[in-house]
Amino acid sequence: MDTDAATIAAAKAFLAEGKYDDALERVESAITRFQTSGNREMLGQAMRTKVDIYLQVRGRPEARAFASEAAAVFRQSNDSKGEAAAQALVAEVCTATHRYQEATLAAREALRLSKSAGDQSGQAAALKALLKATAETDRDKALVIASERIKLLREMHDRAGEANALTDLARVHVQKLSNKLKTCSIASADDSLAALRASKDAHGIFSELRNLQGQAAALQIVARVLLYNGVHPDVIEASRDPTAIFADVMSGKYSSSRNAFPPPANPKQVKLEEAVPDSKQLDRGKFGWTNATAGYCYTVVWQPTKDRHIGNNKPRGQYDILTARTGYKHNAVATTLGMRANDASERNDALMVFMTTQDHGNHYASSFMNAQHVIGGVVAAQLRKLVFVQFGESFYDWTDTSARTVEMHSVTLAILRSARIEAPFLTIGFVGGDAASWLQDPTPMIESIFDTIESDECEVIYRNGESFAPSMVHKPLDDTITAVKP
Repeated sequence: MDTDAATIAAAKAFLAEGKYDDALERVESAITRFQTSGNREMLGQAMRTKVDIYLQVRGRPEARAFASEAAAVFRQSNDSKGEAAAQALVAEVCTATHRYQEATLAAREALRLSKSAGDQSGQAAALKALLKATAETDRDKALVIASERIKLLREMHDRAGEANALTDLARVHVQKLSNKLKTCSIASADDSLAALRASKDAHGIFSELRNLQGQAAALQIVARVLLYNGVHPDVIEASRDPTAIFADVMSGKYSSSRNAFPPPANPKQVKLEEAVPDSKQLDRGKFGWTNATAGYCYTVVWQPTKDRHIGNNKPRGQYDILTARTGYKHNAVATTLGMRANDASERNDALMVFMTTQDHGNHYASSFMNAQHVIGGVVAAQLRKLVFVQFGESFYDWTDTSARTVEMHSVTLAILRSARIEAPFLTIGFVGGDAASWLQDPTPMIESIFDTIESDECEVIYRNGESFAPSMVHKPLDDTITAVKP
């Protein structure tokens, strides 16, 4: 047995040194000897080493052919366990070569053979191969497979295997999390908490086994999840304990507008009599604090327009476009040319387009008055359609305290929203965008200029090429009166 293990170890050493021919020669002689002696365990290790050699020298077809040939040999000898191990090897090779459908079929066959032979170790290996095969194609199925593998390893009392399985489960959740972030600005709370919980459990087992490499892998997953949720990486450096970090997450310590972590628990409302015993002196008949705005408090959030399903359902109109601009006019020229080249630019309904200046920071108050005078002029001229265009700005997270220039779009929106109330016969639209959106592809924003006066989506702002629209969200204010001093 020591000689057999030494032969495989020598082959792996040659492989690490890049001596592929010597490694292949050693492992082939070992395979022949193990087949003759019937040593299935060492034969499986030798076959896996041979597949690794083929993959290192980019002989991927040879690796698949050898693994399939090994499965066929075990099948002819009615060796279910050996065939199951070979099929799992086939699945791993196909996964490494991005042939996920073939890998899934081979892994399921390995699982079936292991179950029929009553081999729990073989079932765990087959589930691992099946997890790798489905992780790139169907992550929901991969989560089910990972959970089944963890349950099996717990029944086997394999602590090291259970820790590795928990780490694999956390990685699948992180992959789902990363994929969802391509279409959503806030990380999924369910996947984030599931990944943190699995990493915490895995780290605990690795700590019992004194496996430093496993602990580092679990911490890396925790750091990535927190990074996706807008938490600073210094949190990991300060704690390095996933259990404490998970407890802080659940307590609401890291909850912010950039993630969906659980919010902090509401503090207990102390009664006035408990906080100020002398407040009994204020009891004079029916007395109570009232809030006139209770139930009428809202805040504005910006949502992607693709999620709102409010498009322009009207046929495109024809407009006689008149543009106006003050201050810096560089982007105004290109935008005007783009509007006049649009199919909607015809001699028909009058449309006034006012473009706010990008250098408003130098004359902020003048920019206010320009917007008001434009609205007054449109009303006096008895026009009916007006669109404001804002360059070089997008909405900001109000919790972001980083330094930046003063913004103009929020004031412009306040002015035009007031104008809609005072002059209800006006149809007023607004289109804004940051520099990246205007310079990379201005076509969608030019189309939005016409859409804002033809649909219910009358205010649109672009951020990194994606359009957003405002929405009112009910958000009650906190009670500012907690105690009364007599």
